[in-house]
Amino acid sequence: MDQLFKIVKGCRKNDRRSQQLLYERYYGYVLKISFRYLDTYEEATELTNDTFLIIFRTLNDFDCYHKRKLDSRLVGWIKTKMIDALIHNLKATIDRYRPEMIPAISPTDRYMMSPDSPCLYCDIISAVRELPCILRAVFNLHVIDGYPQTEIAKMFGTSLQAIGCYVRIAQLICIRTLLASGDDSW
Repeated sequence: MDQLFKIVKGCRKNDRRSQQLLYERYYGYVLKISFRYLDTYEEATELTNDTFLIIFRTLNDFDCYHKRKLDSRLVGWIKTKMIDALIHNLKATIDRYRPEMIPAISPTDRYMMSPDSPCLYCDIISAVRELPCILRAVFNLHVIDGYPQTEIAKMFGTSLQAIGCYVRIAQLICIRTLLASGDDSW
């Protein structure tokens, strides 16, 4: 923990070596989350790098002097900065996203799976990756990262009803994708 504290303090002083150490330590984590939200590896890499620029500019806002659980608090703070950068990039697209762009949902798609169904994480992530970008972002924020729909609506500057609709549509599309995969366990 003392090493991480020294790295954070060094980053606050714009020490390049400390910034490199922080970048190397958390790059994979931020990239993994970025890739869950975006279409391509290139977009995820760009968001990851943008996130680190924001982190280095705003690290003075992070309270590193409470050394207890410094790593987990820093991870949470970094994730918040990444989501802020993502929202900033996606805000412009949410107004262009219209209901007619959403694939049609048939009445048979409305049957929900049991939460006890044996489901592989990879199958779910694959289904989520097939969602249109804005649906994927809203779904990830709400279902995976646990943000309330009211907070997501504020982030995007849109209505709570629109976010609720996006979440439901994303769930239905994921269910349809999983059912269409031919896996008998669904």
